[in-house]
Amino acid sequence: LVVRGQRVGALTVHRSAGPPVSSAELEQLEHLAGLAAPTLWLLQQNERSAFRRLRDAWCAGAGRHQPQHRRLRRLAWLCGAGALCAALWPWPSHVGGRARLEGAVQRVLAAPTDGYLQHVHARAGDTVRAGQPLLELADQDLQLERQRWESQLAQQLDALASAQARADRSQLVLHQSRADEAQAQLALVEERLLRSRLVAPFDGIVVQGDWSQQLGAPVKEGTELLTLAPLDKYRVVIEIDERDLTLVQAGGPGSAPRSPGASGTLTLGALPWTTLPLRLTRMSPTAKAVEGRNVFEAEAELTLAAGTLPPGLRPGLQGTAHVDSTPVSPLLHLLRRSLGAARVAWWAWWG
Repeated sequence: LVVRGQRVGALTVHRSAGPPVSSAELEQLEHLAGLAAPTLWLLQQNERSAFRRLRDAWCAGAGRHQPQHRRLRRLAWLCGAGALCAALWPWPSHVGGRARLEGAVQRVLAAPTDGYLQHVHARAGDTVRAGQPLLELADQDLQLERQRWESQLAQQLDALASAQARADRSQLVLHQSRADEAQAQLALVEERLLRSRLVAPFDGIVVQGDWSQQLGAPVKEGTELLTLAPLDKYRVVIEIDERDLTLVQAGGPGSAPRSPGASGTLTLGALPWTTLPLRLTRMSPTAKAVEGRNVFEAEAELTLAAGTLPPGLRPGLQGTAHVDSTPVSPLLHLLRRSLGAARVAWWAWWG
């Protein structure tokens, strides 16, 4: 049986009784076999297994009986072997996580005394300069108290002068002590008057606090009014999954001597085309749950100089950070978490 010039089978005819097969019958059988051969070949092709079909397709595509196709097949094997070696060879890798930008330091301005808000010059989001007034408390009561103590001081000084003129030592000592008390109280009131006007301690941005809609509201002593952060010093807080904790190294006081922290890069959502270099300085000792997983917060510092920071940086921006880790093969890096989860599950079941 021949299909497309290839032998796909054979047909044997045997007659158990009667005359032998004649030439005319044999020719008729050959015609019938020629018509049935394609149908049998199609049935055979459809009954092949999936592996057999893939092998036949590979052999048909590679054309192993042609020299040029054999060279292509060898080249494909070499490329596959090279890709496997590249997947198993250790390459520099990194672990990532969500990150947010914060001020390196934050100064909280609290109410120095009980009072009422009189003027609000800045609120959250405003950029301020050192010495710029931010909030003012009503100082009418303090002004009256200062006048009272100024009057008391003047009276005690007059009485002290009269005692000196009479050479009355007892009255001299009494009025001197009262004058000192009035002077101390007056200095205290002056200090409270100065503190009733809150000014910016440094150049920065107000990251928290908006009292513009609460003029005249009473505030208690120690109430947090505004929070300031500088514009030239930042820190980056990175959320690192607990499964990646052993792959990073943080520097700082808690690390080994002369052990620099791992370096990395930061990309913020507000500046997607700017990559900022960073260096880990501290790793949080405790974990916290975030969206059903445990993460450790790592602190990092930007390694750019203060004058080279890109414009647009603000505390509170969020993005993604990549931290360099130990070299590992790309295949193992992809399968690391799956293998780790399988190992933990195996240990939980079988110990």
